[in-house]
Amino acid sequence: KGEMALVRNPEFKLDRPVRLMHPRYPLYIVPRPNHIFMIGATVIESDDAPHVSVKSGMELMSALYSLHPSFGEAELIEFCAGIRPSYPDNLPRIRQKDNIISANGLFRHGFLLSPIMAEIITAIIKGEKHRYEDLFNGSKKN
Repeated sequence: KGEMALVRNPEFKLDRPVRLMHPRYPLYIVPRPNHIFMIGATVIESDDAPHVSVKSGMELMSALYSLHPSFGEAELIEFCAGIRPSYPDNLPRIRQKDNIISANGLFRHGFLLSPIMAEIITAIIKGEKHRYEDLFNGSKKN
């Protein structure tokens, strides 16, 4: 599962999602309108999704504060937890059966992988072969 926090911080500005390498865990922060930021970092092998643990909440808040001290006075809007869509190997897949195409398993990288998956699906619909298609169909070829 994944856990994330929403905070409002008018003292901080960011124009695009950023992936940060924290010493203990990878972080991403996504700007939203009205000085709201979503930060996520946790990857917990569990299907128990309804709550954010105290430990994860503290880690997210600590990571925000280490990113910029102004987050120390930010308004905490929400903590959320949810199941991440993934296969056991955490690799995404595009599958086609007859006239149905499914794109699943984006795990925590959906906003990064969605554009290329859309390109590949468009190529499939057009009857063309996309150069990266084999990376998402379970083929062992790279």
